Amino acid sequence: MKVIPALHRSSYQSFFNKIQDLIGGKKKPYNPELVNEYIEQFKDTFFNDKALVEISNKMQSELSTKIGIKGINLGGKLGREDAQKVQSETSSYVSRELIRKQKELIKILNEEFSEVGQFRIIISIDDLDRSWLSSSDIRYDFINALLEAFRELLDVKSGKILISIRTDILMGIYNKTLRQDEKDQSLIYSVSWNKADIRKIIDMRINHLVKNKYQGSRVITMKDIFNFYIDGVQADEYILDRTMLRPRDAISFVNYCLKECDGHVEINQDIVLMAEEKFFSSRKRALVSEWVTIYKNVSEYIDSLSMLTKQEFSLKSINEEDKNTVLTYILDRVSSGDGNELHSKIVMNFDELMKVWFIVGVIGIKRTETLIIYSSYDKPDLDITDINRTFIIHPLFNRR
Repeated sequence: MKVIPALHRSSYQSFFNKIQDLIGGKKKPYNPELVNEYIEQFKDTFFNDKALVEISNKMQSELSTKIGIKGINLGGKLGREDAQKVQSETSSYVSRELIRKQKELIKILNEEFSEVGQFRIIISIDDLDRSWLSSSDIRYDFINALLEAFRELLDVKSGKILISIRTDILMGIYNKTLRQDEKDQSLIYSVSWNKADIRKIIDMRINHLVKNKYQGSRVITMKDIFNFYIDGVQADEYILDRTMLRPRDAISFVNYCLKECDGHVEINQDIVLMAEEKFFSSRKRALVSEWVTIYKNVSEYIDSLSMLTKQEFSLKSINEEDKNTVLTYILDRVSSGDGNELHSKIVMNFDELMKVWFIVGVIGIKRTETLIIYSSYDKPDLDITDINRTFIIHPLFNRR
């Protein structure tokens, strides 16, 4: 829907005509009749967002007639037998009427239109998974289907599809054994940022704000604005240390600082500390939202860090009494379910709890005074060789 109009800007009809011209003649590695049938069904709305509604309505109407459930609503509640019937017929319809024909259309684009024009088209689709029941495990099935569809498009040599996906979501798919991670390795590029990258982004944004407001020519950096110390640390470093080195984190923290001073007060230590409190709350909510489908009680796991007496620790340095204090805190905070169900839902082993802390990013491995290793796609969790290492609580989550 997005690529075809970009290739045939002058006339959509010319595209329809070319599809029709492919019918008959020599045998081709695709089926133009199927493609023409598909295009004709949605011709009037094919190149706008109404096409999605049209496809959904047509499917719902045909399924209602075939299944015999009047006015079937795909989002409504059905009995078990009816639900199974809907699932079976929906799967059959999607395969027969949509996927089969769409695959043939992709073949035609690859065979007949891949050399059309020598210009680059960039199409960005954001929030693709927003409506995919984000609080339910079924979203992993949807995203797995997206990744499978992505593989289907690898043969289109003139196009390159990029999917940006968080590590926790990929882990959820692999944990549900929907796919094997080793088979995806050749297709995955791990994206991460360091302090220099984040600082450059912040400098660019600050310069943009200053020039827009004051029309100044001087280059203003993050270090110029946060040119003071907090607890013996340069303020700009203090801020960067409390992000998880993601652009959105750093931008959000700086925005909180600017909002606190509201243009009337020079930024100082108190303003940054007040901004930190608000940033912590928003970052914690985001972290819980990211991981709750994998760790149901992740909020309690994060809060339990406050039960530790030191920011830097090892497994051996924590006595059994302190470990029990942390685990008891979690148990007391989780209030749903009966005893057996409750214990099956929460981590009741301190070694496992440390693994969860590391995976979600609230603790890191301290290698040197300047090198802390946090969870990443390349090292998503701890193994048995890590247990005896020294760990440190992420500065943002060290609430002492």
